Amino acid sequence: MKGLPSAAEVDRELIARKGFREFVRRAWPQVEPAPLVWGWHMDAICEHLEAVAHREIRDLVINIPPGTSKSLLSSVLWPAWVWTLDPARRFIVASYAERVVLRDARKNRKLVDGDWFQARFPEVQIPRDRTASTALSIFNTSQEGMRFSTTIPGGDVTGQHCHDAMVDDPINPYSAEAASGVGLDAVLDHWRGVMPTRFLDHATSTRTLTMQRVHERDLTTEFKRAGATVLCLPMRYERAHPSRYQKDPRTEEGELLCPARIPEAEVQRIEVTMGPTRVAAQLQQRPAPAGGNILKESWLLKRWVELPKGGTWGLSLDATFKDTKTSDLVALQAWLSVDADHYLVDQVLGRMSFVETLRALLAMAKLYPAAMLKLVEDKANGTAILNVLESKLPGLVAVNPDGGKEARCRAVEPLFAAGNVWLPDPERARYPDGRVGAPWVPAYVHELTTFPAAAHDDQVDATTQYLNHVGRNNAELLESAMKNFTNMFGGG
Repeated sequence: MKGLPSAAEVDRELIARKGFREFVRRAWPQVEPAPLVWGWHMDAICEHLEAVAHREIRDLVINIPPGTSKSLLSSVLWPAWVWTLDPARRFIVASYAERVVLRDARKNRKLVDGDWFQARFPEVQIPRDRTASTALSIFNTSQEGMRFSTTIPGGDVTGQHCHDAMVDDPINPYSAEAASGVGLDAVLDHWRGVMPTRFLDHATSTRTLTMQRVHERDLTTEFKRAGATVLCLPMRYERAHPSRYQKDPRTEEGELLCPARIPEAEVQRIEVTMGPTRVAAQLQQRPAPAGGNILKESWLLKRWVELPKGGTWGLSLDATFKDTKTSDLVALQAWLSVDADHYLVDQVLGRMSFVETLRALLAMAKLYPAAMLKLVEDKANGTAILNVLESKLPGLVAVNPDGGKEARCRAVEPLFAAGNVWLPDPERARYPDGRVGAPWVPAYVHELTTFPAAAHDDQVDATTQYLNHVGRNNAELLESAMKNFTNMFGGG
């Protein structure tokens, strides 16, 4: 009579029947001394990673807060489980720091080499020759499976090819470079320029990205443009979250992701410590806080349909540095200032060559002949524009901006907060050339409220250039008027 199945046989049978989540439950003690606290978010992650393993999902993004076992699930346990299905699968795994990617490689190798795993999946072997026995940056299975660990950007993957590319935090979410967007170009260049050639079979290759969102122009956006499946799991439930997971079982606004692991009191302590901008990015997976970052959405609700009479007109041009398909956008705006209020009237936005920018400025000047003031930043293409048009277009003013972009935005914050900035009604605004509506306004509001974490800042630059200029002039006029008043009637 056959005896009872061993624990290893029971585990293997249950894992084969129930899949990756069962593997996680049973392998957990081998990689993590803390007890497993399961949450529905782990079911969601396991479901999506399992779909990647079966190539039902080819491109996956997981946006989730820290402390939710994302690295253990995606970078440690998942490759080990995939090898139980196919020991020949080859992985390239990347992170922003070598210590991070090697930490997870160590845990992954220790699991597969360990007694628990070998008792259940003896067919998955890592050769124990003198070199491979201690290798972490690269090791193989006996069936030529592979895990290669590298950094992004800058990691050398020359000669390495994989079936599955995995990125876990491509940029340090706690660094100033992440919040400001500095360093993102290098990450994007690496992903676009290096990784596309690193696959063994392009028809079946998969790409998985796990990260916290700290900037709109991040690798998540790159994946989304390519049609990736996005699993977004914010710490607190937001019904209006732009990337809300449709199967999220939470229903109450502000309900926590996994209160059994990170309870309300602890989340509140973290939120106070981090502040609203970091909370929005790292906990809520919003590159800017709901309602706005520096400029709040509630400050951008005033709309005009018919412009008021009188006032002074001006144009503001934010030119680009290069004439390429990947260069920044050109933003050209028409403004009307009436007393303390400033009306954004019209806008042209797009990638333009130098000649196209000249034509756009001349066309805008012709459409709004009362706009004698024409502000052009005296940098990049702007300098050349000033040189070409100085004798042909009256009212050109070269602007040498003070401080950085964020400082210039904060300088005009009071105008927005006081309700002195009006935008065209997207559907009803009436223009002198017969147009009705300004469909570009929602995208404009989005850029302003997500700045400085926005994907682009060209509209912000054109806006702050105009408002800082007229605001400074208004302040000087007021100061002059007050001096005259004092001279005439005496102080007191």
